[in-house]
Amino acid sequence: MDQCRYCGKIRDEWECHGQECRTAIAKALRRQRSGLPMVSNVIRNEVPPNASTSEVIAVLSRQRLRARRGNEERRERKAIDDFDGGE
Repeated sequence: MDQCRYCGKIRDEWECHGQECRTAIAKALRRQRSGLPMVSNVIRNEVPPNASTSEVIAVLSRQRLRARRGNEERRERKAIDDFDGGE
């Protein structure tokens, strides 16, 4: 038995979660097409429960820097795609 990476429920290889799971998979695929990670809550789990203020600030600044780099890469890809498609 594994945990479904899209809806978070426990499932075995023969079980489907129906519409809820299909909706989560469709959302994950939309995120992937836009250049984001398929599952959105990956970054949020980096702050430990008893973190000090300086630890929280360090984690948030690292996340912001990572997001900025991702946005820049996405803009570059979009500009290249737009340039290639415009001809």
